[in-house]
Amino acid sequence: MKKAVVTSAVFSALMSGLVSAAEVYSNNGTSLEVGGRMEFRGDFAGKDNGEKIDGTMQNKSRARLTIQGKTQLSDNLTGFGKYEVEHSVVDAAKKDDGKDDGTFKQRYMFAGLDTQFGAVSFGKQDTAGVIISQMSDNGQIYTGAQKEFINAGNEQVNNVVKYSGEFIDALTVEASAILGSGKNENGAGIAAKYTMPFGLSVGLGFAQNGNGQTNNVDNGNAKQTIAGLGYEIAGLELGATYTQGDLDDKQNTKFKGTELSAAYNIVGGFSVLAAYQNTEKDIVATTEKKKTDFYELTGQYKFNSNLRSYLAFKLNNLKKGDNGLNYDAEDSVRLGVRYDF
Repeated sequence: MKKAVVTSAVFSALMSGLVSAAEVYSNNGTSLEVGGRMEFRGDFAGKDNGEKIDGTMQNKSRARLTIQGKTQLSDNLTGFGKYEVEHSVVDAAKKDDGKDDGTFKQRYMFAGLDTQFGAVSFGKQDTAGVIISQMSDNGQIYTGAQKEFINAGNEQVNNVVKYSGEFIDALTVEASAILGSGKNENGAGIAAKYTMPFGLSVGLGFAQNGNGQTNNVDNGNAKQTIAGLGYEIAGLELGATYTQGDLDDKQNTKFKGTELSAAYNIVGGFSVLAAYQNTEKDIVATTEKKKTDFYELTGQYKFNSNLRSYLAFKLNNLKKGDNGLNYDAEDSVRLGVRYDF
């Protein structure tokens, strides 16, 4: 195992999304970095859920601010932490009146210790299974649903204790526990990903959590199994994940999901991204299912490490009656301009 796991595994995860974070403080082994993004996102024709946009454009813009740091406590012990928030724009073609409650969201807030045996972190953070769902969520615009089925397999979850370790430079293992603030809300998960020398990665994870209580009676448990494959060679990155499990074993509600992705860097900052997603989950007390079924094709151009633009097409396969739609789902076009700092 590497001596500084936080540098090879955990801290690289902390840095995800921070393309050019600025080090604002460094002294005696302690450093602090500030970064984030400002991103215009305009949707045309259809919304994410397949509904038609009545006007010309739905504004999905957002900004993020991330603060993270580390401190060297000894040769074999490092402390680290991260705080990240996101602010979304008010979707209205007029001046903001200031009544934008709900558009400000805390994404991460955790701290931890890294040792030569692995890192342990505490707070609002990703659960273990996210390292598998990310295998098919490698830069595409509309993907990422594989982690959203149950709490114990999701990202940005409160009250999480997580262990992360990297072994023999190829095997990443994570285990997480949710310490619920209410009855029957605890959860746990474990995941492992192995990367072979020729670029092939395989991953497997399992998670389970309680669904709380209703009228002082325990609800059922949610369970998830997720598997992933990835392959990288030159400028090509491929990913595939499959997940299934129980939303509530007492209600006998199930879910399943498949996601395929590909990203290819051409030349001069140009890249092409493509994806396919198909998921469904039962709706309690009905025979209906909530579904996603779409293809994505995105072209992206990076002016430099800070600024990029993209045009994404979402070809929605949902039909009339799916998810309560009274017409076939609308396709969507998203124009984006993103500045990272």
